[in-house]
Amino acid sequence: MKRNLTLIIGIGLAILTMMLLGNIIVIAEKLGEVCHTVYVEYAFYGLILLLAVIFVIRPIMRVHNAPEFPVLAVNDEANIKDLQQFGKRLAANCGYISDPEKRRQHQAAFRADLQTNAADHELLKKTLQKELDLRFDGNAELDVLGINKRIKEWGKTVFMVTAISQNGIFDSAAVMVMNYKLIEDLVLASGFRPTRPQMFRLYVRILTTSLISYCTSQVFTDMNGVAPFDIASDASAVADVNPEDVTGTSPELDGEDSISGLLARFKIPGVVVESALQGAVNALLTLRIGYVTKAYLMEGPEALSGVRNKRAVKRQAIKSAFKALPGIVAGSASALGKGLTGFVARMASKEEK
Repeated sequence: MKRNLTLIIGIGLAILTMMLLGNIIVIAEKLGEVCHTVYVEYAFYGLILLLAVIFVIRPIMRVHNAPEFPVLAVNDEANIKDLQQFGKRLAANCGYISDPEKRRQHQAAFRADLQTNAADHELLKKTLQKELDLRFDGNAELDVLGINKRIKEWGKTVFMVTAISQNGIFDSAAVMVMNYKLIEDLVLASGFRPTRPQMFRLYVRILTTSLISYCTSQVFTDMNGVAPFDIASDASAVADVNPEDVTGTSPELDGEDSISGLLARFKIPGVVVESALQGAVNALLTLRIGYVTKAYLMEGPEALSGVRNKRAVKRQAIKSAFKALPGIVAGSASALGKGLTGFVARMASKEEK
C-alpha cells in the first residue's frame, strides 16, 4: 500500500514538474523573442532557479535537518546521570501547564523532587514517571487535560465537523488541517514547543492516512435510507404493510404484529446515515493519527522506523482508536443533539416574542 502510494505521489509530482518546466521554457522563449536577446531568457532561468532555492529547496533542507523531539519515556537501562539530564529537560519544558503561577509552583516542586532523589536510581525513575503520567493523563488541579484526553477531544471535533458537512473536498481539507492541529496540540501538551520545521517533519511522517478521508467520504454518497428494525422476511413484505394494519385496525396485525409492522416501516433518512458514517470514519482516522503521534512521543523516531515497528505501532493505534470510537460517537451525537435542541428552543422563543 505504501509503495503504491509513493509511486502515485511520485508520478503526480513528475507530471506537475514537467508542466511547470514546459511553461517556464515557453515564457522564457517569448521574453527572449520580445526583447530580441537571449540574455533575457537566461536571466529568467536564473531568477526561477533562485526562487526555487529560496522557496523550495531551502525549506526542504530545514525540515530535513530539524532535530527530533525527545523520547517521553523512562529508559530502564539509563544510568543516574542520564535520568538527571532527562529530568532537567522536563523541568525546563513545562509549557503544558497554561496558568503561569501553577506552572512555576509545579516546576519548583518537580525540581525539588529531582534534587531530593538525585542519588537514588529507583526513586528518580518514579519521580520522572510521575511527571510523564501527568503529561499523558492530565490533572484537574493543574487544569491539564493530558495527551490521552486531547486525542479524544480532537476525534469529537472531527466527527462533528465532517458529519455536519456534506462536501467531500471540504471534509478532506478540514481533516488535514485539524490533524495538523492535533499533532501540534499533542506535542505542546507534552510540554515542548516545536519549531515549524519540526512540526512539518512530524506531520509528513504521520499524516499520510488522512488522504483516505476524501475517498471514504465518496463511499457513503447518495446512500438510501436504512431500516434498522427491518424484521420482515424480505423488502416486499415491508412495502406491502398497510397503514391501517399498522395502526392496529386490522385483526391480522393486532398486538405484537402491529408493533412489528410499525417498527418495520420506521426508516432512518439516508442523509443521517451518510453523515454519521462519514463522521465516524474521519474520527477513526484522526484517533489513529493521534495514537500514532502518542507512540512517536513515547518511543521517538524509532517507533516509525522499520516495517515491523511501523506495523506494530499502526496495529496498536487502530485498536486504541476502535476502543475510543463508540464513546466519541456517543458524546458527539449527544452534543449535537443538545445544540440542535437549544437552537430550536431559542428560535421558538424569538417567534413567540
